[in-house]
Amino acid sequence: MIELLNVTKKYPGLVAVDNLSFKVDEGEFCVLIGPSGCGKSTTLRMINRLVPTTSGSIFIEDRNIEESKPEELRRTIGYAIQSVGLFPHMTVSSNIAVVPDLLKWPDSRIDERVNELLDLFGLDPSEYRNKYPGQLSGGEAQRVGVARALAADPPILLMDEPFGAIDPITRETLQIEFARIQKELRKTIVFVTHDIDEAIRLATRIVILKDGRLVQHDTPENIMTRPADRFITEFIGTDRALKRLSRISVKEHIRTAPSVLENALIGDIPDQPHGERYIWVTSETGHLLGWLETSGLGVDDIPANIMTRLEPGSAAVMNDSTLKEALSKMVQQGIRSAPVVNSKGVLEGEIRLEDILEA
Repeated sequence: MIELLNVTKKYPGLVAVDNLSFKVDEGEFCVLIGPSGCGKSTTLRMINRLVPTTSGSIFIEDRNIEESKPEELRRTIGYAIQSVGLFPHMTVSSNIAVVPDLLKWPDSRIDERVNELLDLFGLDPSEYRNKYPGQLSGGEAQRVGVARALAADPPILLMDEPFGAIDPITRETLQIEFARIQKELRKTIVFVTHDIDEAIRLATRIVILKDGRLVQHDTPENIMTRPADRFITEFIGTDRALKRLSRISVKEHIRTAPSVLENALIGDIPDQPHGERYIWVTSETGHLLGWLETSGLGVDDIPANIMTRLEPGSAAVMNDSTLKEALSKMVQQGIRSAPVVNSKGVLEGEIRLEDILEA
C-alpha cells in the first residue's frame, strides 16, 4: 500500500531522515516513534508531499507520489494533527465536509456522511452539527478533527500525534474509541507518537527511528520480546511485561461471573454460588447494579436492599478493554476481580487478578 525506498530529507546542516526504507501493508496500523528530532513527523509529511524528499522514492499502491499533483494526492489521504486545525469560523458540520465539498459531493451525501461520522465518534449530530470549534472540549475537537480526516472515506490516514495535547483520561478514552473504529474501518494508518504505551496499544507494526534512521520495524510483540539493540530496550522501558498487557483483550480471559438478580430472595435462588466471597447484582435486564458479600446472607434477604451499589465505570471494565486497563482498575479500587460489561452496561462476566498474572 505505502512503500518508502531509500528516502532522505536534508536541511542545511541537518539530515532529518537518512536513507529510510519500509512498507506499510493495506489495513495495517503502522506507528512511527522515536526520540524528539528523530524524523518521524518529517517522514509522515513526505508521504502526502507536505515536505519534499531530497532523494529516494515513496509509492502508494505501486505509484510514485511524484506522479500526482500534491492537491490531488492529499484529497485521497486523510490527515489529522495534534493541534486539530479546525476552522474556527466554520461549524462542526462544515469542518467535516471540507474535502467532500472540494470533491463536489451532493449535499445529501455530505449530510449523511457528517451524521454517520459524528455517530461513529459518539457525538450526537443534533447537538454537535451546528456547534463551532470554540464550543468544543479538547476531546470533542479531536474527535471532529479525526472525523474530518475520514470524511471522504480515504483508504489511507496519516496522523501526527493526534492525541498528544489532550489530558491523560481523555486520551485513553480516545485511544479505546479509535482502536474500536479501526477494527470496523480497516484503514491503512501511519501514526506518529512519542508515547511508547500508545504505540504498543494501537499498532500492528511499529517503526522505531533514531537520528533519522530506522532502528527496528516489527510487530509490538516482537519489539517487546526481541528488541534489536540496547537503544530499543531502554526506549521501551523496564516494564515490558506490563506493556504487553495492553495487547491482550479482556475477552480472551473472561470467566463466568457469579451474580444474582436485585429483587430475588436469596433463599429462592437455586444456583446460589457457593464458595464465592462476593457476587454481582444485576437488574432483570442484566445491567450491573452492584455487589454483595455472601457471608451472613439470610434466606429472606433481597440483594437490592443490602448490596453495595456501583457507579458506572467505577469498577467495571468493558469487554473490549485490555488486561492492562483491568489491572489498573483493580489497583485503583483495591479489588481482586472486576466485572466485565458490554457497551450497554450488561454484565458479561468477570476478570480476576489471577487471570492477569497467568497471562
